[in-house]
Amino acid sequence: MVNKAVVKNVLSGDTVILRGKPRAGGPPAERLLALSNVQAPRLGNTTRSDEPFGFGAREFLRKLLVGKEVAFVPEYTVPTTNREYGSLLLPNGDNVAELGVKAGWLKVREGGKTREDQEETLDKLMQLQDEAQAAGVGMWNEDKEKGIREISFSFERDAMAFLNKYKGKPLEAVVEQVRDGTTLRVLLFLPDQSQQIVTLHLSGIKAPNCKRDNVPEDQQGVSEPFGEEAKFFVETRLLQRGVKVILEGLAQSGGQNFVGSVQHPVGNIAEFLLANGLAKCVDWSITMTTSGPTPLRNAEKTAKEKKLRVWRDFVGKKVTESNEFDATVVRIVTGDTVIVKTKSGTERKLQLASIKQAPRGAGSSAPTAKSRDMKEVGYQFDAREFLRKKLIGKQVHVVIDYHKPAENGFEAKDCATIIASNHNIAEQLVSRGLASIIRHRKDDDNRSHCYDQLLIAEQKAQEEQKGIHSPKEQPIVRIVDASENAAKSRQFLTFLKRSGKIPAVVEHVANGSRMFVWVPKENCRLSFVLSGVRAPRVGRTANDKSEPFGQESLDFISSQCLQHDVEIEIDTVDKTGSFIGSMFSHGVNLSVALLERGLASIHSFSADESHYVNQLYGAERQAKGEKKGIWAEFQEEEVSSSAPDANAGPNREYVDIVVSDIISGSHFYVQKITDEIHKLEKLMTELGQYQNGRPADPAFKARVGDVVCAKFTEDNCWYRAKVRRISHEGVEVLYIDYGNYETLSSTRIRALPDTFKTLKPQAHEAILSFVKSPAREEDYGIESIERFRELTGDKQLVANIDAREGSVLCLTLYDFRKSTSAEVSINSEMVQDGQAFVTPKVRYAQGNQAILKALEQAQEEAIKRRRGMFEYGDITGNEDVTSTY
Repeated sequence: MVNKAVVKNVLSGDTVILRGKPRAGGPPAERLLALSNVQAPRLGNTTRSDEPFGFGAREFLRKLLVGKEVAFVPEYTVPTTNREYGSLLLPNGDNVAELGVKAGWLKVREGGKTREDQEETLDKLMQLQDEAQAAGVGMWNEDKEKGIREISFSFERDAMAFLNKYKGKPLEAVVEQVRDGTTLRVLLFLPDQSQQIVTLHLSGIKAPNCKRDNVPEDQQGVSEPFGEEAKFFVETRLLQRGVKVILEGLAQSGGQNFVGSVQHPVGNIAEFLLANGLAKCVDWSITMTTSGPTPLRNAEKTAKEKKLRVWRDFVGKKVTESNEFDATVVRIVTGDTVIVKTKSGTERKLQLASIKQAPRGAGSSAPTAKSRDMKEVGYQFDAREFLRKKLIGKQVHVVIDYHKPAENGFEAKDCATIIASNHNIAEQLVSRGLASIIRHRKDDDNRSHCYDQLLIAEQKAQEEQKGIHSPKEQPIVRIVDASENAAKSRQFLTFLKRSGKIPAVVEHVANGSRMFVWVPKENCRLSFVLSGVRAPRVGRTANDKSEPFGQESLDFISSQCLQHDVEIEIDTVDKTGSFIGSMFSHGVNLSVALLERGLASIHSFSADESHYVNQLYGAERQAKGEKKGIWAEFQEEEVSSSAPDANAGPNREYVDIVVSDIISGSHFYVQKITDEIHKLEKLMTELGQYQNGRPADPAFKARVGDVVCAKFTEDNCWYRAKVRRISHEGVEVLYIDYGNYETLSSTRIRALPDTFKTLKPQAHEAILSFVKSPAREEDYGIESIERFRELTGDKQLVANIDAREGSVLCLTLYDFRKSTSAEVSINSEMVQDGQAFVTPKVRYAQGNQAILKALEQAQEEAIKRRRGMFEYGDITGNEDVTSTY
């Protein structure tokens, strides 16, 4: 009787296991069949070696039969061994035994009883064997050495050395056994022509367990749900197939087992198992996979969504819009926790998902009543500093991954992934060894959605021995409290004051004018008070009432400087050891900023001693005039006009202006505040609409001196401009309404219709009268520009036109908010700050002796105090002045 079955695997050159058709409720039936009338050399095992050509015979039959459907005819069963013998026929009718004898891998069995109906078959087999012997093929090859392989049936080498030698290299292999869906016994063909059998766990995944075969019944165990199905799934695709194996690591249990990937021409078996719900991803090995975690996670996600097999009871997390939002980081709490402010103004405390900060090192000490100095051992300080530099004041994208409820005395927490500048901040922390990964349960979906990337980052940090993974001693940070008492603060005062502007970090804000700062350069901590201002007091408890605008003042200063990089200038110390001085955040004097917003008032004693006295009083006058903050109900007393006296000297021609562009500290462009400014605004709007609504004229070609329309680089808007120069670099234009210039490509320049030329140019070139600042490229040139910008930027000023040098206006500038006479001018402030020097020999000096005398006195004061360009003495060449000091 002829039956049909699929060859599951080949045990030797003459024995196979046949698999029947699939059946409900379990794997298909299996049947062992040996080829009748023939025999092959025996394969070896852990107790004996191969017979010559035994492996070759097995390989011949494996490549011929495995996975294919064949016809088989059972002939007889040997009672003593219960082994069944018979014939195998290929779909084309070829007899497998005859093919094996013909190829020289089988020989006719001798000494057995022969039935009459077998004589013809045996004669044919003997004829084929004689032909194979004559040809010297297969086992009849005279070189018996070729039929012996070098193989290790058990792994007795150094596993780590073996891994390091072959890690990441595709090795030819044959899957010899499938223990469960993700555990295989694999025969490796090594480059040195030797063979090694190893146990391989598929990296990144784990299938349900199966009961073990070939062991006593009491040791077989119980198969988990879908375990047998996963095993059958892999057996039908990989068992005794030729594959490529990539070793990627050692098994979690240690020993001699390996973790790796199996590459088959059809694809990665791990992805197929996951996509069919027959396995789950495991975190401990998923980062080892050569193809990366993403394909595995995506395959698992597909099975989850379809609720296949092991995911039949899966319930996914609900995703809401509130789980994802943009925010600004306002504070770093610890090495893994931050506070952000959403666009609605709500503050939220977030812990970075799936990571925890580095442990606090032994020997750390916090400030105490006896000593306020601090010692911190370990990497927590480095982690906080990394987060502060990366995040404070920056806009980030937040994805809430899960919520951790309150337990064991710890508060409830929102755990999130924070993305800044397209970088996962948690991943950056972990990759630097400044944090470690939380090991979640394999079925716990409350984890970072970038968990695999975190695992890869940690693995890389471990390999590179960074941070907490370093064998070196932990870093130690010691910070001295310079404000511990008055005596200690005076020891620091001298060199801190001499250092000028010092980089610092604000650690805590007590109220609008008092904070605690850390000075990295000196590794000390200061109690710092803003000079020149008094901020409203903030209540310390719920029952302690704050002064009006106290909280607003605190909130404003916190938003400007808390945990920001700032610069401080020390003036003096008070009796409690606090340092008094000025603080600058992003170039802004915070004392002035508070006063401008009406969130503080002048503290006259310290303001009068400050270098920024004029700015402080001017800012308060501005807030009073605009009735801001604490001055909302302020009533100003009538005072006599403080405008400069029109009869103080010749040519008093006052105009209202704004500075539109700065070339140097004394050379600039201005716009006069007249009705034409409103006309300019209207013209700019119409010009933009005109040019944006039509294509460029390809025939237009700009020439030097032409008034054209140019597209400004910074805002991509159209402005009127005059062509100054044309070169290979492009077309240099001067914006005639603002005074700035730049070089553009010809594609950003168009013809200007005549209707837009009727309004005369609004930018007027000007210089400061009687003084001169260094050019931008000279020493102190940049400083003088910045000082002039502080004095004039975004302000409406009063200018007196002292003279005209051709088209250039010679101006004395006044800030009407603080000028009280013709001598109190911006020209004078520039000289007083050492950012300009007096040029008395100008043609229009006659009649302005009082102004010139005031300027020269200001210059002498600047030289005496070594300010600005005079920090090394007089540079004007006036020997009388130099010798005086």
